Amino acid sequence: MIDQPSAPDLLDAMAATLAESVVPACEGPAQHAARVVANLCRILAREFQHGADATSQTIADLQGLLGNNAVDADALVAELEQRLASADSAFDDDELFRVLKANVDRRLAVAKPGYSDN
Repeated sequence: MIDQPSAPDLLDAMAATLAESVVPACEGPAQHAARVVANLCRILAREFQHGADATSQTIADLQGLLGNNAVDADALVAELEQRLASADSAFDDDELFRVLKANVDRRLAVAKPGYSDN
């Protein structure tokens, strides 16, 4: 059975309450803090909704780039960092750029939706 409301729904409700009720009732640093917390709630809601898919896509991209079938994202990132630091690492620059940019785009979709580098 699926519990309702979901965690993202609860976080969105918290963000709305903060933004619509708490922020207008505050001034100065407290108002800023309430805005920040409302934004963090929205980010967490998007992370719940999209984070697992984004991580899976990044893992798949890194596996293809590195030729490594590991499923641990941290291990893949560590290998990428090690190979990039190595003087003899050889990557197709276009593929490396595509993988890194796709990861940044996925992270921005959670942290700051609507952001575009265009």
